[in-house]
Amino acid sequence: MDPWIVELLIVREQAFEDHRRTLAKDVQRGLLRRVRPGVYVERGVHDALSPEQRHVVSMRALAAVASRPPLFSHWSAAVLLGLPVLGREHLERVHVSVEDASDRGLVGVAARVAAVDAGERAEVRGLQVTTPARTVVDIARISTFESGVVTADGALHLGVPRVALEGAVAAATSRKGWRRAQAVVAFADGDAESPAESTSRVTMLRIGIRRPILQWRVFDRNGLAGRLDFGYPWVPAGGETDGEQKYRDASMAPNGAADAVIKEKRREDRVRLEVPRLGRWGYRESRSPRLLAPILARIGVVPEARRVTIADYSTEFRVTRL
Repeated sequence: MDPWIVELLIVREQAFEDHRRTLAKDVQRGLLRRVRPGVYVERGVHDALSPEQRHVVSMRALAAVASRPPLFSHWSAAVLLGLPVLGREHLERVHVSVEDASDRGLVGVAARVAAVDAGERAEVRGLQVTTPARTVVDIARISTFESGVVTADGALHLGVPRVALEGAVAAATSRKGWRRAQAVVAFADGDAESPAESTSRVTMLRIGIRRPILQWRVFDRNGLAGRLDFGYPWVPAGGETDGEQKYRDASMAPNGAADAVIKEKRREDRVRLEVPRLGRWGYRESRSPRLLAPILARIGVVPEARRVTIADYSTEFRVTRL
């Protein structure tokens, strides 16, 4: 369902008292859901939306009743811009940036006082939003390294230039957390195609695994046998991190889950003839060194003798692309 066409029922303050009891009854009966004071949507429609889609509805609701256009930032901006977000808890409130501390008291809104230049502003379907580069750095500054990497990887994958992210970091040197943002951008890799691949990379760094090749192309005598999410050619071995989405999402499995499973099995059979050591893990393992380390060890991927750092990853990233 498209969250941009979900109908909003807006009750202005002067009319609220006349309809208060009726609205309260409709909410209690499960017919309506209040998304913010004075704004309601049909409960069934709202419940059918994904967390990201519900967040879009919440942003539309705020924009519809705000005294001036809000500037959506951080995780809200990420949702509007189509960037991945790690952690559903960040979508429980709408995030905006304001210039005056007096504007921080909005109900259900996480408002941060921050100066945002004209060049750091954009527009998405009529809503004001921070640019992708500013959004990545804002999230990286105040969140975990892992969370920042997920969004930064997604931005690069969608085509945001690395130089734009580096410029946004340079512009944030006077703000708290900019060094974390600098590390996130240095580590970020646009070849990561999903949040699970991004979190896997962070976990590998923590384990002490040498930087793998992302989207490793494996060839046999008939040509390209397939791509692996992670390649460890020094073993040699390969790794795949899977979620249910590739089998459940109609856009990723247009012919149904069964056909997708068969296709995946045939691809893996060809790949295994060239790369016998192949490990698989899910999203949960991708975020846990304790769970991922033994999976990698079984295919011969073990920590380096020396400590692996972010600099190793970022340096190798640049060298392999010269």
